[in-house]
Amino acid sequence: MQLMGNQSKKFHVWEKENEDKSIVNVIGQILKYKRGYIVRMPEKGGPVVCCMSGGADAVSNIFIMLNDFGYEVFPFFINRGQSAYQWERASIKHYDQLFKERFPKLYHETKEIKVNTPAREYKKDLREVKKKCYETEASAHVSYPARNSIIFLTGMEYALSLKNKGKDVTTLFVAHVASDTSYHCSLTWQRILNLEICHTFHDYQLQLISLPIEIEFGNYFDKDVYLKYCYKNGLDLTKTRTCIRKDEIQCGTCPCCWDRRRSFLEAGIKDETRYQKPYPEKSGRYYDSTLK
Repeated sequence: MQLMGNQSKKFHVWEKENEDKSIVNVIGQILKYKRGYIVRMPEKGGPVVCCMSGGADAVSNIFIMLNDFGYEVFPFFINRGQSAYQWERASIKHYDQLFKERFPKLYHETKEIKVNTPAREYKKDLREVKKKCYETEASAHVSYPARNSIIFLTGMEYALSLKNKGKDVTTLFVAHVASDTSYHCSLTWQRILNLEICHTFHDYQLQLISLPIEIEFGNYFDKDVYLKYCYKNGLDLTKTRTCIRKDEIQCGTCPCCWDRRRSFLEAGIKDETRYQKPYPEKSGRYYDSTLK
């Protein structure tokens, strides 16, 4: 499934430091041996689980699942003690209502799951370590290392729990894009975790898929693909929450806000989001020391 007919600028997947071709190829061979394919889209209309954060990528991803594929979507949201929790939750509430009205037979209200990651017991110390990383070459790649693995393993557990409601869910959709630089937002990491999920759950039909970076579908694109899709199909993303800070109005200069503003520019779509600060003048990826 090629997203938007390859309308985004292309990234060179194997030129990125957080991608490892050898690992992707080896795990691809294992998956193909075990189930006959590396990844494949579920049957149209079937049930799927999607990660919901309230951010533009996650909301766009779910919209595609509903609007293009007619999947029965079971979204989940991890309450992990994040600074912007109440504003992320407000965004989710808004899009829950919107999607339930637009897709009443397909969309289920977001399941909130409380999992503290990173753990409170060492989060303060880990945050200080992360700040120091911003002074090294690893600054663009180092994040809370276990966070996404914990989030998506939990998401797959949620998918398994739906069997008790008569729903056989085998695919978890996430919303990583080509510009993501963290190791735990890469196709390589995605393959590694998919293999772990299959082995741990003893089921090689289970899939972890992010459409924008799934090279088996001919994709490796950025956020602008999602924005163009939503703009074309009438979904307003201004209520999505991207900012990592605790303020109600998004700051406009944290790493996530910077990526959001950049993606609107590259998509050629006016960004109607309210920000506390004007667009940063510094070119390239902008970081500050405020951490989630």
